[in-house]
Amino acid sequence: MHNHTGSTTSSDPDALAMFDQLLANYSATSDIVERSRIDDDVWERFGTQGAVFISDMSGFSRSTRALGICHFLAQIRRVRPIVGQAVADHGGTLIKCETDNCYAYFPVVDSALAASLDINAELAEMNLQLDSNDRAFVSIGIDFGKLLLIGSDEYYGDPVNTASKLGEDLAARSEILLTQRAMDRVSMSVDRDADPRRERISGIDIDYVCFDMAVRLP
Repeated sequence: MHNHTGSTTSSDPDALAMFDQLLANYSATSDIVERSRIDDDVWERFGTQGAVFISDMSGFSRSTRALGICHFLAQIRRVRPIVGQAVADHGGTLIKCETDNCYAYFPVVDSALAASLDINAELAEMNLQLDSNDRAFVSIGIDFGKLLLIGSDEYYGDPVNTASKLGEDLAARSEILLTQRAMDRVSMSVDRDADPRRERISGIDIDYVCFDMAVRLP
C-alpha cells in the first residue's frame, strides 16, 4: 500500500488501463488462490489511505423545476472553480466533478476540513452579491480510511461510500459532515462546535459530526 501526498496531476491512462486489466483478470478466473493474488496486487499498486471529500450542491431538484436546468447548470459553473481552487490550495487531488457533485482526495483530514471551510466561506461571500435565486450552497461529506486511488482519475473503497452517503444523502445545506473516525484525526482548531450524530444507512451505523456553516443572508 502506497502513500499518496496529494496533487492536482493530470489523468493517468496507464494507471486506469492497469487497473481495468487487473479487474478483468479477477473476473475471468474463479480460482480462489488466483483471485487472492490479484486482490493483493491491486492493493499493492493502488492502495493508500487518506481523507475522501465529496460535495453536493443543495436544491438541485427544487431549483431545476422552478428555474430550469440552464439556471442550475450556470450555478454549477460558478461553484466548481471555487471547489477546485480550495482543493488545490490545501494539497488535495480533485478526482472528478459529475453534475453537481465534486470528488476529492486529501492525504490528511485537516486539509479536507480546511478546504471545506474555505469553500463555504467563499460561497457565503459570493452569495452576498447575488439575488436569492442565484445563490449556491454545498453539502460536504468527509471520511478517512483505506481506499484504492487510481492515479488522479478515480477512487474506490469504504470511505468513498461513506463520504458519499454523508455529502449526498445526509448533509443539509452548508453542512460539513465528518465520520467520527475522520474527526478523531482532526488536529486543527475549529471555531464552531461539532454536533455528534448517528444514522443507520444500508444496515450500517455511521457515527459522525456536523459543522453547520450556514450564514444568515439578507
